[in-house]
Amino acid sequence: MQAWRIGKADTITDLSGAGAALYGGRWNPPDTPALYLGLSPCGCALDPVILAGHVPQLQFKIMHLELPPNPELYEEPALDRLPLGWDTFPADRPSMDFGGEWLERNDQLGLILPSAAMDETRLVLINPRHPACAQIKVLQITDFIYGKPGTRRAA
Repeated sequence: MQAWRIGKADTITDLSGAGAALYGGRWNPPDTPALYLGLSPCGCALDPVILAGHVPQLQFKIMHLELPPNPELYEEPALDRLPLGWDTFPADRPSMDFGGEWLERNDQLGLILPSAAMDETRLVLINPRHPACAQIKVLQITDFIYGKPGTRRAA
């Protein structure tokens, strides 16, 4: 399975989940490590825009990863199994509790979830405490900057 991560240059390779543990995220409560990855580069780029409420102007890195292919390492709950309010802005307790309980069980490496911005876009919440996390391979890291209106050339 392929996945992508966008982050600052100094933290892009940190797969410990410590950043998400600082304040919590949509699917993890504070003090619970988690790693958020997109299952497509576009999906990966979409959530930071939605979370920030604007197009970030910082320069980032994008990391392309290969996750272990064993389907038993992943859970993908149906949309109707997610708690009411999972997609509210900002993220609130229903989604944090759901993800936090999944992370605590430590049964799988990844929880495949819809983006709060667009149900059809998938992300994967990685449990950095799962033993299979050591099997994640970094394929490539490149510069990434969100396009600024008017700076792209016509084809």
